[in-house]
Amino acid sequence: MKMNRQKILDFFRKSENRATVILKDKSKANTTIKDALGKAVSNKGQLDGVWEKMVLLFAVSKDYVNGNYTEIPKRSIVAILGGLVYFLSPIDVVPDFVPVLGFIDDIFILNLVYRQVVKDLENYKAWKDAQIEYIEDVDGSTAT
Repeated sequence: MKMNRQKILDFFRKSENRATVILKDKSKANTTIKDALGKAVSNKGQLDGVWEKMVLLFAVSKDYVNGNYTEIPKRSIVAILGGLVYFLSPIDVVPDFVPVLGFIDDIFILNLVYRQVVKDLENYKAWKDAQIEYIEDVDGSTAT
């Protein structure tokens, strides 16, 4: 099965458009993130190459939607949520139920999104680390 890069990118653009709409409704955005996380956890073995990146994408999108971290450009959060929407869709360029190949297009898109927003994710990680350090300073304990 040959991957059609342009077709995948076209599907992703549609996912970004859906993400823009979803971001206007905090409840829908949280549900989308939660559903995508559930699907990711259920298919963790097939997502081995992008698992750590996905965890970071879930974290930043959740913190953004909940208003905890808003220092990320709108275009970046739209790309991230668009990637999660694409991942969540069972029928995309390579349907997820296709053995072995089902997640190859999803992995391609998630890696693409990660590369597009890597600087923003580095800023987010620094902010998140500072939050943990602040909590440790306030209560005198060590975060785990």
